[in-house]
Amino acid sequence: MWGLVETVAAVDPSCRDRDQLRAAVAAGARLRAWLDGRDVQLAAQLAQVASFPEQAIAQAARSSLRDAGRILDRVRTAEAMPPLGDALAAGTVSGAHVDVIGRALRQLEPHQRPMLTARADRLVEVAAGGSPEDLSRAVAVELRRIQHDDAMARLERQRRATRLRSWVDGEGMWCLTGRFDPATGLALHSRLDATMAALYTDSVPDGCPSDPLERHGYLRAHALVALTHGRGGAGRPEVVVVVDTTTPDPADAPTIDWGLPIELPTPILHRLFAEADIHPVIVHRGVVLHAPGQLDLGRSTRLANRAQRRTLQALYPTCAIPGCTTRYQLCKLHHVHWWEHGGSTDLHNLLPLCVTHHHAVHHRHWQLNLTPNRQLTITYPDGTTNRTAPPRRADRRVPGPTGSASDDHHDKIATPLRM
Repeated sequence: MWGLVETVAAVDPSCRDRDQLRAAVAAGARLRAWLDGRDVQLAAQLAQVASFPEQAIAQAARSSLRDAGRILDRVRTAEAMPPLGDALAAGTVSGAHVDVIGRALRQLEPHQRPMLTARADRLVEVAAGGSPEDLSRAVAVELRRIQHDDAMARLERQRRATRLRSWVDGEGMWCLTGRFDPATGLALHSRLDATMAALYTDSVPDGCPSDPLERHGYLRAHALVALTHGRGGAGRPEVVVVVDTTTPDPADAPTIDWGLPIELPTPILHRLFAEADIHPVIVHRGVVLHAPGQLDLGRSTRLANRAQRRTLQALYPTCAIPGCTTRYQLCKLHHVHWWEHGGSTDLHNLLPLCVTHHHAVHHRHWQLNLTPNRQLTITYPDGTTNRTAPPRRADRRVPGPTGSASDDHHDKIATPLRM
């Protein structure tokens, strides 16, 4: 290490020799990596003799407890992956490289972590020859492999846990409850949605409740009965795939949301997509770069078409009002520039709103303004405003299904009840 110190110290402030400067910078990086390794070694030893090692490290280094905790995280990572710890001690990888591995280990379930540590030699080789960003990309690939392998085993466990039971309650009602693996559950969900769309788009059975959520449950139950009698929708499931290029993942790939509320192994996804209608929507900072179908209808019709509904579903998993978690499927499409005031049924003028916020706009004098990149400004009657950023699918995940066999029927048969 003394040779590295001498290389750095030998550079005169007036030096303009590019090769010498590059060598000094490289030597400095090696020194910092070596010091990172010494920090980890000393912290590990201090942790064995101090009852509050974070405080002892922070006081000795004149740093924060958070910085001390980061060093102890590196200790645990080095212990979990000894080849990485050896490379850190030798100064061939840095603390930042160790942080990448530490974050990856925390993303995995405990039973999955040995699968990553078993790849230590390959990952250390990447770290020694590249930057932390290079290592992050390699780790992302390994994480996908691990999660894929484990996902298939998990799916088999879930299939074995499939159950259905029935009973009669105190009111004499026949009750059903079931647990299904994700692939089977998604297929059932798609068939029910298709049946609801086929049977109840234009009319509903007598006795249908007026309460929005009770109404939805009532029609869903009748759709199940129709399926048992061989009636209902047999259409292909529909999947809206959102490709968001705004913030690439660690492997420099766009963020992809498959529109599914559950995780499925890749082979199962391939099988599902072979049997479904796939509609890709590409967005960047709230602007739709590509979507199938006609997105601008002008004044030819007041009702949005399926292409517009799919595209807005890609942008908004929920009601567009900040903080509202009502699923998109339970929202109405609102004309920001009202239809009765000359507004058009064009994509830039449509916004999904739940029944409560739709009422607030039409009857409580909320004023909405939507920019071309879908930044929404809400002006309230008292003059205060609320402004949102362009929608990003990854920022607004909600439980429950995000894809359906058809959503043309939702304005008619499913609206939310919110207090």
